[in-house]
Amino acid sequence: MKFTQCELSEGVRLHLCETDKFKSLTCKVFIQQDLKEKEATSTALLPLLLRRGSQKFPSTLHIARESEDLYAAEFGSDILKVGERQILEFYFQMVDPSLLPQGEKLLERSLRTFWEIFTNPQGPGDRFLDSYFTQEKRTLEQDLKGLVNDKRSYALARFTAHMCAEEPFRIYKYGDLETLQQLENKTVYDHYQNLLWKHPLDIFCVGSNLDQAANLFAALIPSADRSVKLQKPVQVRVAKAHVVEETMDLNQTVLVMGYRTNRTYRDDDYYALLVGNGVLGGFPHSKLFMNVRERASLAYSVGSSIEGSKGLLTITAGISDDRREQAAEIINEQVRAIQAGQISHEELEQTKRGLISAMTSIHDNPTGIIDRNVIGIVEDELRSIDQVVEAISRVGHDDCVRVMQGIQLDTTYLLRPEQKEGARHGEN
Repeated sequence: MKFTQCELSEGVRLHLCETDKFKSLTCKVFIQQDLKEKEATSTALLPLLLRRGSQKFPSTLHIARESEDLYAAEFGSDILKVGERQILEFYFQMVDPSLLPQGEKLLERSLRTFWEIFTNPQGPGDRFLDSYFTQEKRTLEQDLKGLVNDKRSYALARFTAHMCAEEPFRIYKYGDLETLQQLENKTVYDHYQNLLWKHPLDIFCVGSNLDQAANLFAALIPSADRSVKLQKPVQVRVAKAHVVEETMDLNQTVLVMGYRTNRTYRDDDYYALLVGNGVLGGFPHSKLFMNVRERASLAYSVGSSIEGSKGLLTITAGISDDRREQAAEIINEQVRAIQAGQISHEELEQTKRGLISAMTSIHDNPTGIIDRNVIGIVEDELRSIDQVVEAISRVGHDDCVRVMQGIQLDTTYLLRPEQKEGARHGEN
């Protein structure tokens, strides 16, 4: 499936994927901004505030009633982080209008409701409703404080803050508590208006007979001076690998190892990097899973992933603290093995089949069809599923080895259990 693209006005791009495979119309709107310390928390508040109500639908109850009248249409919003961009996402899905009585009228009503909810929030016109702002500020505070309860996510956030300490990528996608405590309603509202009317906006639609939806979006979205220019990710080369250890009350150690790959989504051999990562730790047949978890029984969980816009490879493992050094060494051995060309034909082909299967399965999910393109709008280069499958298919053994030889270990992070006072290790 492929998107066709047109520009509705300066800074507003419409991407349409025409298909009758689904019995629904799915739309997403993405507004990008550069990750910035002072603005990330304000942006993170917006989905919470906008879901509370608009001028026409002043509460969640009013939105729910409208949704019911629209045959259980769904409205939602979230925050994404891709490379050094923070993205405000708005989501809408309804039954395929062609299957509904008076479908054209319902489509127009639905899209007008969608636009109303995320562009016309409840409030006096120069700020959000004060009670909503206070409540949702408290909700975000609870979410930020609650991060510590998910030890893996907390460890990844702390690891990122250390590894990318001088780069925008260090910023957590939901902001930080210190900034949140200082935020005022008017400041967040002004930031919201700036995002809405000055930043790039991308609209994706998946469904059948999309001409009417395209015309409605063109009529709904006024022209604006979307003149904000976004920055490319900061690329850093490793000066010296370093180790960071932190402690907290937990039962097992979380180990995170971060590598600079010196490759990004825009590079020709990006898909060789994806295959290399798959061989290393992307699948149950991967070297990390087989050697660290299965054979050595050193990890409760282990795997690796790629951040394509920033060009990072991250290995994570949950391990017993007293075996952390052994686990790190075996992990390093697997990286060195790939760099030395120790990739069997079976490993390579099984990995490529796994990646291709994951990619082609996206055809079955309209939301997935849209979401896989987010990195494409950040990097300003959309690629079809067929293009990606072809690129993965072409990756050979030597391609995989070459790109993995280019990765450099930057940071090893350990979140370890606190030493209990009075504990005596090694005694019966």
